Amino acid sequence: MFRHTLLILFAFYATLSMAQNEWGLKKDAQGIKIYTRVVPNSPIKEYKATTVLNSPIDKVLSELLSAPQYTDDCEAGQSFYVSPRGENQHVFYARKELPWPVRNRDIVTLLTVEKISSKKVKLHLESLPEGIPEKEKTIRIKELMGFWLLEEENGKTHVTQQLFLNPEGSLPSVITNTLLIKGPFKTFIDLQKATK
Repeated sequence: MFRHTLLILFAFYATLSMAQNEWGLKKDAQGIKIYTRVVPNSPIKEYKATTVLNSPIDKVLSELLSAPQYTDDCEAGQSFYVSPRGENQHVFYARKELPWPVRNRDIVTLLTVEKISSKKVKLHLESLPEGIPEKEKTIRIKELMGFWLLEEENGKTHVTQQLFLNPEGSLPSVITNTLLIKGPFKTFIDLQKATK
């Protein structure tokens, strides 16, 4: 799926129940804002990232959907395109190597493109754990829900990415807390550069 979202996909946030709590701004730098909010009955937070890109919506959408073709021995740290699935759906795969003794994680994601109008597109994200066979020594993430929202105005595109997932198993809080802000921020910096 968009090579620029790998860190976001592995930010390791939890549960499928939508939180109604207030968003709290955690980082505001280089035109990017990162928010988090508490998810009921979960120790892990949901996040939202926003920015405005100086590019039309078609260019941003093309970048988000671009990824190299998946192979059985694809490298960690990048997202790969597996296959189309229906007219507006795409399957992507990503794997994250984590420091020992934490087990590596991977995820198969189903992305559904909803064209709301010529100036507004929503990319729905959900896990597709059976999309490809599971890998050895790697925990498959099974719960993920989120979206990208692209809204164009005056040749610029406002981008919102919101996500929470269940990382499966236990992860040290230092990993989840670090990736909660740093992962989305790096993803948006990369997206800014790629769409200039």
